[in-house]
Amino acid sequence: MIEIDGGMGEAGGQLLRTSLSLSCITGKPFRIFDIRKARKKPGLMPQHLVCVQAAARISGAEIAGAEQGSRDLTFVPAQVQPGNYSFPIGTAGATSMVLQTVVPALLFTGSESRLLFSGGTHVPFSPPWDYLTDVFAPAVKKLGVMLSLTLERHGFYPKGGGAVRCKVEPVSSLVPLAARERGALRRISGVAAVANLPVSIAEREAASAVHVIREALGADTPCEVRVKEVKAFGAGTFIFLKAEYEESIAGFSAIGERGKRAETVGEEAAQEMVQHHRAGAPIDPHLADQMVLYLPLCREPSVFFTSRITGHLLTNLEVTGRFLHFSYEVAGDRGGPGTVRIRPL
Repeated sequence: MIEIDGGMGEAGGQLLRTSLSLSCITGKPFRIFDIRKARKKPGLMPQHLVCVQAAARISGAEIAGAEQGSRDLTFVPAQVQPGNYSFPIGTAGATSMVLQTVVPALLFTGSESRLLFSGGTHVPFSPPWDYLTDVFAPAVKKLGVMLSLTLERHGFYPKGGGAVRCKVEPVSSLVPLAARERGALRRISGVAAVANLPVSIAEREAASAVHVIREALGADTPCEVRVKEVKAFGAGTFIFLKAEYEESIAGFSAIGERGKRAETVGEEAAQEMVQHHRAGAPIDPHLADQMVLYLPLCREPSVFFTSRITGHLLTNLEVTGRFLHFSYEVAGDRGGPGTVRIRPL
């Protein structure tokens, strides 16, 4: 039984999700205690419970402590089974978080799986659906992972109601990653969207983002942000920006909320993108920690250069090491750019 201190590192839900994925893949049971110890509301929240239940469902796991507010969980998987699954997350729970929990485990089952998720698609503290389709899916495709992603309906906080589908193709092995260079910038594109709100909000978000980017990177920077209205049960707005380089893609986003100026939403995403661009790295900070789970499963070493070494990245490396045998090296200071090397043992 692997023992995991839920209070280590960032002490967030990522610890739990990574543990669930790797437990399903390796068949190794684990116990996690002091779950989300440093948070204002420690213990399992509804969105974390859905991840536990989803992982248990695909693996036939026995679980103990899977209750809202629980700070101690035991997870004992059986065998992961491919198939057609539906995961109703409820309200605005992040569909992206549940998807990223179950997809790695379903890769090695030998058969295709089709998944339906309902809940939030563009909500705080989680990758928006656009990031999954435009950045994450192309990145894991380089490793040999084939995902087909479809958005049927947007879902915003607090009503949710979004619906997304994912088809997971099985793999026999993964290709290592070598991402040291990104090449020249080809274009920056994006979308600013609103649901059941004045379209002028999205227009202001887009204008603000373009202004920040061109002021920082030059007036001739190729940058275009589309404005659109989307269908959803509730009201909401977001902006997603994508930087396409010769060898890589990076993505950044911001979510609107009551009392937050549209210009601020655009500025937040744009400033993150500018910071990434100036670092000269191919891998953005969000993708860096998401890739950590996959790379030790490759047969050969991997290396990547990221624009920011985050606490999430370091924590994910540590917890992944509890389940998989690999060595790693992080060159660079936390909060700054750095290179990560992962060598399977």
